[in-house]
Amino acid sequence: MATAYNLTNLKNLLVQKEVKQWMKQDYITREQFHTIEREYPCSFYHPNMFIRILLFAATLLGSFGAIGLLILAMDTGSDDSIAGACVFGGVVSIVLLEIMISQGKHYKSGVTEALLYFGVGIIIGGLIVLANPTTAVTSYVFFFLFLFAAIRYIDLIATLGTVLSFAFIVFNSLYEMGGFAQQIIPFVMMIVFGLVYFITRRARQNDSAQPWCDALLIIESTSLLIVYCGGNYFVVRELSIEMMELALEEGQDIPFAWIFYALTVIIPMIYLYFGIVQKNIVLIRVSLIVIAFAVFTFKYYFSLGHPEITLTIAGVILVSISLALLNYLKIVRHGFTRENHLPEKWAGMNIEAVVISQTLGGNQINVQDAPVKGGDFGGGGSSDSF
Repeated sequence: MATAYNLTNLKNLLVQKEVKQWMKQDYITREQFHTIEREYPCSFYHPNMFIRILLFAATLLGSFGAIGLLILAMDTGSDDSIAGACVFGGVVSIVLLEIMISQGKHYKSGVTEALLYFGVGIIIGGLIVLANPTTAVTSYVFFFLFLFAAIRYIDLIATLGTVLSFAFIVFNSLYEMGGFAQQIIPFVMMIVFGLVYFITRRARQNDSAQPWCDALLIIESTSLLIVYCGGNYFVVRELSIEMMELALEEGQDIPFAWIFYALTVIIPMIYLYFGIVQKNIVLIRVSLIVIAFAVFTFKYYFSLGHPEITLTIAGVILVSISLALLNYLKIVRHGFTRENHLPEKWAGMNIEAVVISQTLGGNQINVQDAPVKGGDFGGGGSSDSF
């Protein structure tokens, strides 16, 4: 399935955003930026965040008003007719979205997001009312609609919904089997989403995946979190009690508790180690999140009392470590620094050479010698190199 957006405009917009960062960090002059901007024109309507929020709210209100009028016009009062109107309204919303993209050149303008979320949302609601499906079928409906939205419209929220609905499908399939299948749910989740992480990371290296690079980062991050949840003692214990009716007496523990105690600690350390070694910001950021969750897990079951004292001491330690690291990383050490260096997001495409050779001619770019070389340090979005 191809994206609804023009690929040339997408690539040119990415180039414009990148070289704008170059200009902000004095790698190129404003005149050179405008030269590149003219050489790589983008016809998308892509307003600033404030305008996008206003357009999103206005479009959403208009969409709800339109579907409300449609339901009133039908005036049947039955649930099926209302659900049918919702499905019809959702399809119309998606058609309007296609028109806004193809003819209006809208790209994440607020209008596109509102039409997409409204359309997908009421289609899902209408189908559930009409078909009254099982939980498994409902999860597949969510998955395929989110997948369609994520690929076709390069939407990050739809991407997150795709990953979470897929996780639910895997979990629910094993849960419905019962018996031994329920007991291996944590390990299956870790294996499946470990594979998803590695496949996604490899896919992100392909030039053809560049328009979906941010979405692939979402998949990577979410997969790492799900892998950790699969091995976290708190998650496994509480789900076993709540969903699998595991009866534990006081002082009794879940089967193979020592494995989950170990995984609760080991997985964050693995994330942090490889994040530092590979200079991968995705792994580093996720590792910090799961380290905090690991601390919460052990604190929940092995409280030392006096939580106010514990929080104060923990806060002092964290602030001290942060200040020490900020001071230590004033200069580049082992490829790390506190400064915001320009990421080489386009290393695989050699976009810098393309832009310079095609737009600047013999002009010399005012490029500072970058002290950081190599590594994979994904930040904020499009890629993982810096």
